[in-house]
Amino acid sequence: MLRIVLIALVSGLLALIVPEVRKRLRQRALKNIPGPPCPSFWTGVSKQLHNPFAVEYRERVLTEYGRVVKLPAFVGDIHLAVSDSLALSTLYGKYRDAFDLPGWHSETSNTVFGPGLTAARGHQHTKQRKHLSPVFSVRYLKDMVTMFNQVAQELSETLAGKVSKDGTEVEISEYLSRFSLEAVGRTALGYSFGPLDVHGTDYSRALKEFGPTLVKLHLWRPVLPWIKRLLPLNVLRYLASVFPWYPVRHMQAISDNVYETSRQVLRRKGELLKQGDAVMRQEIGEGKDLMSILLRQNVMGLEGERLTEDDILGQMSLLLLAATDTTSASITRVIQLLAEHQEMQETLRRELLDATTHAGRTLFDLDYDGFAKLPYLEAVVRETIRMYPVFYMSNRVSDEDAVLPLSEPITGTDGKLISELFVPAGTTIWINMLGSNRDPAIWGPDANEFKPERWLAPLPPTVAEARVPSIFANMSTFAAGPRSCIGYNYALTEMRIAVAHLVMQFKFTPSDKEIVWKLGGIVSPSVRGSKSMKPEFPVVISRV
Repeated sequence: MLRIVLIALVSGLLALIVPEVRKRLRQRALKNIPGPPCPSFWTGVSKQLHNPFAVEYRERVLTEYGRVVKLPAFVGDIHLAVSDSLALSTLYGKYRDAFDLPGWHSETSNTVFGPGLTAARGHQHTKQRKHLSPVFSVRYLKDMVTMFNQVAQELSETLAGKVSKDGTEVEISEYLSRFSLEAVGRTALGYSFGPLDVHGTDYSRALKEFGPTLVKLHLWRPVLPWIKRLLPLNVLRYLASVFPWYPVRHMQAISDNVYETSRQVLRRKGELLKQGDAVMRQEIGEGKDLMSILLRQNVMGLEGERLTEDDILGQMSLLLLAATDTTSASITRVIQLLAEHQEMQETLRRELLDATTHAGRTLFDLDYDGFAKLPYLEAVVRETIRMYPVFYMSNRVSDEDAVLPLSEPITGTDGKLISELFVPAGTTIWINMLGSNRDPAIWGPDANEFKPERWLAPLPPTVAEARVPSIFANMSTFAAGPRSCIGYNYALTEMRIAVAHLVMQFKFTPSDKEIVWKLGGIVSPSVRGSKSMKPEFPVVISRV
């Protein structure tokens, strides 16, 4: 019996090790690609790249080593960060079905949130995307502007009670997080999480702690698929609950909290839907929220093509996390930049006053197009997400060999030119969003400067000529292809309305505290020296 067990263990280890050794042997040509020095054969640059204080390192590596960057990984493995537009177009086009999120990435999402869009693969992903894409269309977003306006006004009223005319330092990140959660709650779920001036709920705290907890677990995420194959779910849950490392237990608590809240919201939504449109119109979202639209469409779908309850729960949990953290971080970044550039803040305020007060209107009189067509507001939003995407890079892995041509040859470490990349199956490609967005050859010599004015005049011809795969404004911020951000218009609408309300009513100036942006799943602000896991952004606010 012992012999059989030993043989099984050895066979299992060989099944794991042999493909990895073979992949590394086939990656030999990639060693010639330039990149940062490797501090350790065992971990490569993984510790430098994936830790809470990795932002500065990432910015340097992703912008200074060119359009293809070698990133040494575990035990001699090689990852590539790619921002070359032709290589990415080929990845999204010719190899569209081959390159996908790594299996461990999907398994993590599935384990924590259920079978949502980032967990689904293949046909299941295509089916879910088909159901969700119409829900995020501009047609439905136009009906949500009033709700966004209402929550933004509540945010302004809450802040007004905290500040004086002469100025008060406020930790605004907490309020922006509550705003984003409440805005998503009403517009996406038709549900309210409560007043913005009340300290966060267990649910909101769980969402805020997800990113920092995930970063602590990142280096161990690749082993999750193997653990799930070996252990039944009930055993896995029990082991996680008693595991001696706190981040594992905390991640399970976050998962349970988010899932249970989503389940309660979905059940109530289903009961109301059965009572008809008249009842739905009396609810918070008036039946115009994303989940009501999705449920109605799902009921009308063909048998076998409908989303299951678990599918919908997965979308809800993922949406609440993705739409809350990412958008609130981007709004925070706008506030920081405007506080540091007072002349830009004044220019934006004048534009907003001219469009409202001076024209005998309020922000509530502006519709979807009205906000999108305010030129300086749009310029500030675009420049912020160009310079500071919430995700600096996003990984993909192919289960087959790929050849990615380059728009311009790069010089290898041996001095020879490289015009295409041979990418062996299993090699991780990091889509370098930051590198593309700050490429001087595309955006001009001032690519690393925050200049909203660049959007008020024709962009350099090199922007269009580069043909960057993009779903918005020639930027890589929202990625492209089948894994592009499905809710980008939703996020932009929320940003425009929130920034408009805040700048109309308040003046922002920097705090004396030093702000450091840290990696917590996404890039988020913190105060230097603070031990808090939550985003922190103190800023001096005064009434206009």
